[in-house]
Amino acid sequence: MKNNPIVTILLATFNRAHLIEETLHSIIAQTYIDWECIIIDDNSTDSTKEVVDKFVRKDNRISYYLKTTNYKQGLSGSRNYSLDIAKSREAKFIQFFDDDDIMHPRKLELQIKPLVQDKSLAFTICKYRHYYGDEVLKFELVDEECNIVSDNLFEDFFLGKMGINSLGQIWRSDVILKYRFDEDLLYAEERDLYLKIFLCEKPKYKNIDYVLFYYRKHLISNTKDRYDPKIIKMALYKVQLNLFEFAKINSLWNYFLFKEMSKRFIYNNYDHVICEELLNIIRNNHFDKEIKIKLLKYKIRNQLLIRKFFLKIYF
Repeated sequence: MKNNPIVTILLATFNRAHLIEETLHSIIAQTYIDWECIIIDDNSTDSTKEVVDKFVRKDNRISYYLKTTNYKQGLSGSRNYSLDIAKSREAKFIQFFDDDDIMHPRKLELQIKPLVQDKSLAFTICKYRHYYGDEVLKFELVDEECNIVSDNLFEDFFLGKMGINSLGQIWRSDVILKYRFDEDLLYAEERDLYLKIFLCEKPKYKNIDYVLFYYRKHLISNTKDRYDPKIIKMALYKVQLNLFEFAKINSLWNYFLFKEMSKRFIYNNYDHVICEELLNIIRNNHFDKEIKIKLLKYKIRNQLLIRKFFLKIYF
């Protein structure tokens, strides 16, 4: 291809001097050479900067930024900083990546091609698999069990039927740059963002049925094992609240979302204020499944009455 578009890789790092070198080598080894890599360092206390500086001096496609106080500590703040830099550079395509994972040499090549050919695509997505640091990667093009196909992206992602990881996607920038991560979330920040995008944008995408990146498993991976269960529970609850507010502000209600929000805020995490708001949503929206909506309305009212009754008894 002539005049190949630049893929802007946004790489967040923190105290990964012992791992980021391998990650950067996998980026440099890409068969698609038209990329830039913006590295955001969340004020590492190890020698991450010194390791990265060696790459910056050798390859002008790589740039390094120390995160400023305008962004909160954590992955969300780092990614928001990199998105703002990408916007200032008028980036066309965005690839998130982490400082301990590995790209297949053909990742960018295979995923950018459909985006160039079909301008209606919002992103392409590949499969991935876990690996351990002592494994020798052969970089074969393999198709493994990892569902990245959906007829209803929002619903399947909401219900956990999709194998989506942020590193698997290459985004068209005019979609992803409209959004930012919630910097108050230490966990599930990607879920929070993608639920909003999938609900609002209903993006068209293409799946590439190969494993094109390798997600490192180790003791300090960015996984749920790092967090206290209470922090995880609070984060997931905030994701639900964020989605509720996002749908309300942007008038994005549909029957599926209303039903799922009702489940969560009536039974799983009862919230009196939101139950009242759900009743208002029923009054102000037309849903296809009228009988089921009437039943939900009855259940919400019932719960409100029951809760009020018990509050009077015990308080």
